[in-house]
Amino acid sequence: MDAELARLGLAERSVRLLAGRDIWASITPLLAPRRNLVAAFGHVGPGAAALLPLQPGDTLITDASLDTVLSGATSPHALLHWVKAGVIVHSLRGLNAKLVIAEDDPSFVVVGSADVTAAGPRQLFEAVTLSHERQTVEEAQEAWLEWCDLAGPSLTAGDLEPLLEQYAAGKPVTARPAASRPTAAARPVVTSRPATPVRPAAVTPPPSPVRPAPPAPSPVRPAPPAPSPVRPATPDAPAAALASPAQPGTGPQPTGPGGPEGTAAAQPDSAPPATAEPAEAAATAEPVAAEPEAADVPRPSWPRPAELYLVSLVEGGEPNAEAAYRLEELQREYTHPGDNGESPFRVELLWADDAQGQDPPRTLRAGVHVIPVYSQKQGRPLVGSRIEAPGLVLQAYIDEFAYPRRTYCYVLTRQSAAKPAFGDLRKALAAIGEKPNFRNSFQVPRKIEALLGLWPDLGFDPR
Repeated sequence: MDAELARLGLAERSVRLLAGRDIWASITPLLAPRRNLVAAFGHVGPGAAALLPLQPGDTLITDASLDTVLSGATSPHALLHWVKAGVIVHSLRGLNAKLVIAEDDPSFVVVGSADVTAAGPRQLFEAVTLSHERQTVEEAQEAWLEWCDLAGPSLTAGDLEPLLEQYAAGKPVTARPAASRPTAAARPVVTSRPATPVRPAAVTPPPSPVRPAPPAPSPVRPAPPAPSPVRPATPDAPAAALASPAQPGTGPQPTGPGGPEGTAAAQPDSAPPATAEPAEAAATAEPVAAEPEAADVPRPSWPRPAELYLVSLVEGGEPNAEAAYRLEELQREYTHPGDNGESPFRVELLWADDAQGQDPPRTLRAGVHVIPVYSQKQGRPLVGSRIEAPGLVLQAYIDEFAYPRRTYCYVLTRQSAAKPAFGDLRKALAAIGEKPNFRNSFQVPRKIEALLGLWPDLGFDPR
């Protein structure tokens, strides 16, 4: 990482200023070797791909409204080139930002005056700053996500091709009559923010081996009032010891659990002497039944999701005693190492509090699946926010006596070798023209498949 920071000119400082008339000659070499780029530029001119090295899966927000295209500020040719190359492009009317975020390690942000236009180099004096300071990068990611939410679905080739002829005409907006000036269709403002973040338990139980089920009650009947710790064997008794004590000095020698040939059980020095009882008691005593071995926990059912929610999580806090007790019970019942090399099962606890007049999601119920998204900044996820593999909701209940009222949710989860981030989830949905939604569930198969593709090794059971 030190070598990469040195290449960025940030080895000994967190912020660097770049200025000049050929500013992209300094910016492009810094971005070219990086992956996972997200950018926001109000104006994108011809030849922008040579200045901004976006790769398939990267994301750009720009102003591709009709007015901006007619003015020549944004080239649909450049946008169409990116879309056909696999870059995700959104349009936000009125956008005037100039921002690039590199989300690899180390992550950094480039922000300043330069648009991605061919007119900029060698003609305009520009200035941009480069920073890898963590809070600055997070604030840039947060602003970029807000613009993505406002922009709506990503553009397709079918959206851009009708603009090519109008851009080639080069008609400025001011030359068109105001009454007949077409305007871009208003996109609905969509927000993916949860009403109230759901918080996981402070301590997540690690994967553990099979926990045996609690032993069944023993069928052994209680011994007489004054039993002897030494149990003799009788001619017709099973291998197990009898519940009746032997008379001192008479009767056979005591045997161990292995039968008559076993080693005699040693009597502790501190034990009281055996109490003499009639011989009939020994003859009528019932044998002690051997306790059954504890059975392994059966493999839990792991169905393929038919209804999938995104849930925003904020770490910290403690559950109440009842919720913690229920968690322990479910862990004993469902913790399983998996069969034939499968990843293990474990149970996690999530919860949400009523706050600021808004209720947590009440639609979470047993049988649905959830994808936890670990948010920051008051429950608002960032592009680099960590997400976990889908889990199956086992139970959910509301603690009406808590203040504020709290909803608990118990989720059966599995380990996965894949470690995607929230930005990967956004790209997976954007590839099918969708975006994250924290209020409603995903039920359409193609949307669920797009999300499950982030964890290809989970191996769900067929329904």
